Amino acid sequence: MADAASAVRVRPAVVPAFLCTPVACQLWVGMAFVSAMVLPVALDHRVGEGHTRHEIWTAVAIIFASVLNVEIGRVLEGGAAFSQRPHKALSTWAFACVIVLSVGWLLPVVAACYAHARWRGLRVPLWKWIGSAAYVVVAGVAAAAVVHAVLGEDSLTRGDGLCGMFAVLAGTAAFLVVQTLMFHGSAYLNVADDEVWLRQTLRQPTFYLTEVGVLLVGGLAAAVWIASPWFLALLLPVFVLAQRAALHEPLRQRAEHDDKTGLLRFDAWDRQARVGAARCIRHERPWSVLFADLDHFKLFNDTWGHLAGDMALESAAAVIRDELREGDLVARFGGEEFCVFLPGVGLEDGHELAERVRAAVASIDLPGAQALTVSVGVATVQPGCGSADRAGLGSPDLTDVVRSADRALYAAKEGGRNTTRSQLAM
Repeated sequence: MADAASAVRVRPAVVPAFLCTPVACQLWVGMAFVSAMVLPVALDHRVGEGHTRHEIWTAVAIIFASVLNVEIGRVLEGGAAFSQRPHKALSTWAFACVIVLSVGWLLPVVAACYAHARWRGLRVPLWKWIGSAAYVVVAGVAAAAVVHAVLGEDSLTRGDGLCGMFAVLAGTAAFLVVQTLMFHGSAYLNVADDEVWLRQTLRQPTFYLTEVGVLLVGGLAAAVWIASPWFLALLLPVFVLAQRAALHEPLRQRAEHDDKTGLLRFDAWDRQARVGAARCIRHERPWSVLFADLDHFKLFNDTWGHLAGDMALESAAAVIRDELREGDLVARFGGEEFCVFLPGVGLEDGHELAERVRAAVASIDLPGAQALTVSVGVATVQPGCGSADRAGLGSPDLTDVVRSADRALYAAKEGGRNTTRSQLAM
């Protein structure tokens, strides 16, 4: 896996084909695909009985709802095509399918929904798209089993609907748990650099909240379809709002992250770092800011070209990110500079981490180009040790700490580059 990761860093813009992914990832996706092809048919007690006209029209209605969902999304996004965007609403219709139809309908319904969504602009690599569809089918099978266990042969809307409501809630939980496990498998069995977006998405609580919301919309749509299909027209405004909510998080992510490196933009980093700094100050914990600047980068671009420069930037961003902990914040400050907020990190640990970053960047192999080096400056706020604290003025502001880290960076540059300097923030 280390060799594969290095290969991606050398060619970060190239997404590896399925057969170039780690064997564990291939087995995971392959297992999901086989399960998706076998389980719906094997567990469908109505296989061989034929399909009624009502079932066929119900399946068509679900597919139409998915088509409408995708088209509304295209209108809201201006008709753009995206390689990375959560396709939460597709799971809505898989969930609705298992409530109103037998589980065997999952295969044609999910296949049709995913085929249309891909045709209309969701440009995820094909093997990931097929894997995603397989995960949704497997999650749908799990949800169908739970819904059937709660309802038995009863209708979702029988009586006062209380049992049906519990069935929808239980099915939603089962769907979400299985789907989450399946996507985590892809995210963490594949090469890390190829799954940056997915790992970031799976760490966002809003992803799960929105997913629960759209699954519940699917359950509600199923209940309305069973009780009185004409009332589905009244769900359209709710449907549009759910679509906007599903789009909001990826749009925010794109606004906050640098397109070239995938790191935070400085404005987003500054907002989040201030919250983290305030938390550290409140709990009297140390915190540090790390500033890194690639050495002689203009000369590198002039010598090897801007494409090689872009590759170098992306590779440097990847190795810096790999050296950090889960709660650390890293941003592209601008040009070839990076800044990192390190909560709970004192001066000694900050210097040690900066040295690891410096060594990691120096180890990047860029075929046909010279080696990269980076200079790093670190400024640390140590509770009770700063001059402001001693004067009774409280801890330094984040802006002051960033300036101190910048001064430490200049000291590293003046000290010969490819070196690290650290100091207490003043």
